[in-house]
Amino acid sequence: MEFFAVLPFRKYLDKPITINDSAGVQIGFIQRKYKSSWDKFINYLPLSFLETRNINGEDGEYDVKIREMSFKSNLIKLKWNVHLKDFNKKSTFLLEDKTKISTNPRMLYYKNNKEYIFKKDIFNRTCEIYLNDDYNTCAEIKIDKITPPSLGIKVKTNDLSAVELLGIYYIMNLIY
Repeated sequence: MEFFAVLPFRKYLDKPITINDSAGVQIGFIQRKYKSSWDKFINYLPLSFLETRNINGEDGEYDVKIREMSFKSNLIKLKWNVHLKDFNKKSTFLLEDKTKISTNPRMLYYKNNKEYIFKKDIFNRTCEIYLNDDYNTCAEIKIDKITPPSLGIKVKTNDLSAVELLGIYYIMNLIY
């Protein structure tokens, strides 16, 4: 399955980012959320440890909320709770930053007893998502155009939705 999205040029904007399928039909959106106007003002300051990065998103079958954990738990490694709401159930998963060098960002996403690695290659303009056990690619996000950043998302498995993938990629984009 292929999906397309265009990210905002400025990172601190909170306008919705639409997710389109290959026919150009909108299937969902993600949007950056601020807790208050004071929180939005703090994000304009160049103090990265004060920034909060929260994402809301939905498509036809999933509702995703990505919430940054408290300041105290983020002192060593950045972590987020990914709240995924399906028709029948609500689930909470963990997203953790495993980056050692900022030119090679990596995120680890724990979902349903599986570990997905999001590996962003800045020079190749791709982000590969694969299982930690075997290195078969589950999904791929590629930057098609730089200004404004337009993305092509190829999902090769049914375990991950396009809203989840784009939300986690947008978190990576906000940080690195």
